[in-house]
Amino acid sequence: MAHHENLMDVRSAYDTVAETYSAVIPDTSFEAPLDMAMMDHFIAHMRATADRTVIDVGCGAGRMTSYLGEAGLAVSGVDLSPEMVRIAQQLHPGLLFELGELTDLPQADAAADGVLAWYSIIHSPPTALPAIAREFWRALRPGGSALVAFHAGSGHRTIDRAYGHDVQLRAELHAPEEVALRFTEQGFVMRAQLVRSPRAMEKHPQAAILVDKPFVSSTLGPS
Repeated sequence: MAHHENLMDVRSAYDTVAETYSAVIPDTSFEAPLDMAMMDHFIAHMRATADRTVIDVGCGAGRMTSYLGEAGLAVSGVDLSPEMVRIAQQLHPGLLFELGELTDLPQADAAADGVLAWYSIIHSPPTALPAIAREFWRALRPGGSALVAFHAGSGHRTIDRAYGHDVQLRAELHAPEEVALRFTEQGFVMRAQLVRSPRAMEKHPQAAILVDKPFVSSTLGPS
C-alpha cells in the first residue's frame, strides 16, 4: 500500500509540474559532458547492430527519448505521469510514448535491446531496486543493455516547490555499489560505472551504471 501511495504522489507531482518541466529542461543542454559521454557510449553500443530498439523508462517530456531517436535508434518512451506522456507526444509526434511504471513496463518480454533509465530511479527507495532490475531483465533480449543514472549517496532529500509549483518530492540517493549489486544479482554483467563530483548547481555526486544481459543467462537471473 505504501508503495502504491508513493507512486500516486509522484504521478500527481509530475502531472502538476509537467508543462514547466518541459520548458525548463527541454533538451540535453543541462547534462554534464561526462554524463553525455556515458550516454553516447550507450548509443554507440546500440548502433553497433542494426535495428536496435530502446525503451526510455521514466522519459518525462521526452528530451532523452528524442536524443536517442535523433541518433538513429528505434526508441519509445514510458512514464508514470499521464501529463508528461501527453506533452512528450505533443513535442515529439514521431515517437511513441506510453504510460507505465519502472516495475511494470507495457512492453512484452524480451521486446527491447536497450533500456535507458535516466534519473528515473530517484523516487524509488533502495528496497525497490531488485524489482526494477527484474523488470528490466524481463524487457530486454539476451545481449541487451541498460543504462541507469541517479543521484549518488545515502538517505534522501526533499524537493520543495518543485519547478516553482506548490508540490513536494522525495528524491532518493542511491549508493552506486548497491545499485550495481542489485543488477548483478539479477544476472546482469557490469560493463561501465561512472561516479562524478557534483557541479555547482548540484547537491550530490552523480552516478551511472551500464550493464549487459548476457546471451547465455546467468543462473542468478530468471529462467
